[in-house]
Amino acid sequence: MKKIFRIILLVFATLAVFMAISAFVLADLRPDEVKDNHQSKEKIAYAKELLDEAVLKQGLNKLNQFSTYEVIGRDYWSGLMGKVGSPYTWENPKIAFRFKVGNFDSQLEVLEGDEKGHIAGIISNDYYEKQHITYHSEVEDNAGIIFTLGALQYFFELADRLSKAPFIRYVGQDELRGQKVEKVFVSWGNETTKDYDHYVLWIGKESGLVEAATFTTRNNPKPAPNFLYGSMQFEDYRNVNGVLVPFVMTAQIGEPKDDTSENVHRVTVESFKWDSFPADKLNPIGKN
Repeated sequence: MKKIFRIILLVFATLAVFMAISAFVLADLRPDEVKDNHQSKEKIAYAKELLDEAVLKQGLNKLNQFSTYEVIGRDYWSGLMGKVGSPYTWENPKIAFRFKVGNFDSQLEVLEGDEKGHIAGIISNDYYEKQHITYHSEVEDNAGIIFTLGALQYFFELADRLSKAPFIRYVGQDELRGQKVEKVFVSWGNETTKDYDHYVLWIGKESGLVEAATFTTRNNPKPAPNFLYGSMQFEDYRNVNGVLVPFVMTAQIGEPKDDTSENVHRVTVESFKWDSFPADKLNPIGKN
């Protein structure tokens, strides 16, 4: 009996230590050269050049030609981590994701299955859902739809969004999926804080595109230790009206791996259309 009691105490003590570390130790993606802020002006300029060229290569400099875009596809969350992290109460149906360019007004609509017709979205930071035939804004986002919609839009526009960040530094070279890459650190300051995230972009030396991104998730609504970080890989780029769009995005824990079959969730795009709906479709609750 005493032995069992000691084991129980040990388990609780371990959990307590884990929770303490999770609460106070934040994931830090800065290499030492960035932490010490000793990088040369030439390296800093090179990092900025790599990012700006990735924006041009992907055609993201043309984003202001469009008002909205619709992505139809699936966002499948797999494994135990996927089950914990998934913001959906349905099982991998086809979804229409709708976004306003350069904004966070967005919406999702389930297109099949038992939840077909379910709509949820964000307008001016307010969350709403369609319940039966009526839209309601007096509802709670208990599943993390706000975070998911914002994250997906950020990843579709990633290089352009991050090119406007004030702190950009060169990290060095690496290799991913048999391709040499240049790595660029991007954030809003040179410190580790809950106020903003860290990103490391993996830019292909030959492709010139963002092949992957490592990132922190400071405001993740799901229960995840603060010292963990994730990565998103971008594959199957296709030209849609002059913009190269990744039709497969694969999220993993930690650094991106060559084997993308091991993942937390994967977004697969079936169709991508610019300006296929008016911007006011994202405001069904009449928010001013």
